[in-house]
Amino acid sequence: MSWYLAVPSALLAVLLAAAGTAALRSGWVPPWQRRHVHRTALFGRALLVLAVAFAIQACGPLLDDPGTDSAIGVVKLLVMLGGFVLIVVSQRPHTDR
Repeated sequence: MSWYLAVPSALLAVLLAAAGTAALRSGWVPPWQRRHVHRTALFGRALLVLAVAFAIQACGPLLDDPGTDSAIGVVKLLVMLGGFVLIVVSQRPHTDR
């Protein structure tokens, strides 16, 4: 993995960690998500899980072994999918259903 992918991943991990911490501590949700999020604590945990996934992705250039790199990639993908599932669960269902 190149550094031009690692640096934005690290910045995104920091931003997601800050937003997740804010959602857990004070119930703050970004303005574009306020209509949809029903459980703010679960949404905050989901953002923290996504922050961990992007932090794992940012550590990718430190690995030189291809076998370890692919194993870390699978772990990163599973953690990211888990974060997305938590985000979906934290949102309200549509009112037309």
